[in-house]
Formats: sequence, C-alpha cells, structure tokens
Amino acid sequence: MNAESHLQKARELEGTIEFLMSDPQRERHLASIVETIYGAAQHWIAYVMQTRHGIHLDTHAGMARLLREYGYLDIANLFGRLDGLRVGRWYGGKGNGEVITECQNILAQIRQWAVE
Repeated sequence: MNAESHLQKARELEGTIEFLMSDPQRERHLASIVETIYGAAQHWIAYVMQTRHGIHLDTHAGMARLLREYGYLDIANLFGRLDGLRVGRWYGGKGNGEVITECQNILAQIRQWAVE
C-alpha cells in the first residue's frame, strides 16, 4: 500500500469505530472495537513511516521495534499497550467500557502524532 491508501484505510476504520460506538450496548462489540482501533493505529503508523521515512510494514509484527529504531519511543510504547489490550480482548474476552476508552485515547494520540 502507498501512504495515501494507508491514510484512507485509517479514516475508513475510524468510521467503523464510530458506527460500532453508536450502539448503546457498545460493550457487546468490545473485541471488534478494539481490533478495529488496533487496525486504524497500524495504518496511521504505516502512513507516517511511509511519508516521513519512505518505509513501512504492512503487518503489526515488528512495528514497535521499527518505531523504536526511528526514535518514536512514545508511539512504540502506545502501540505495545494497544497490542496487549487487543490480545486480551481477542483471545480472553476480558474488558469493559474502560478498555474501549483507553484504546480510543491511545488511537487519538497516535493520530495526533501522525498529523503533526
């Protein structure tokens, strides 16, 4: 994917998050919301790495390491935290609205970094 495609995909996934969050019983979509937030974060990161450094990964494997290599320690830590939350929801089914809020906050910080 090129940078513009990553940007479009990040925005598309954020629209999906908004749709899922509009359900008054949004917690029943917890795993889907967290997974979609994680995907949007991946695309924001790929967009930045492509536009600023001419490289990116099309997978989450190695993304935190790549971010650290380029000096984006805070973003690497945020992505690592998001990855941990994702695994807990996807495989363990743990969580509640507080997890959704934390994931949304992480995504907001990654998006802000991406557009600055």
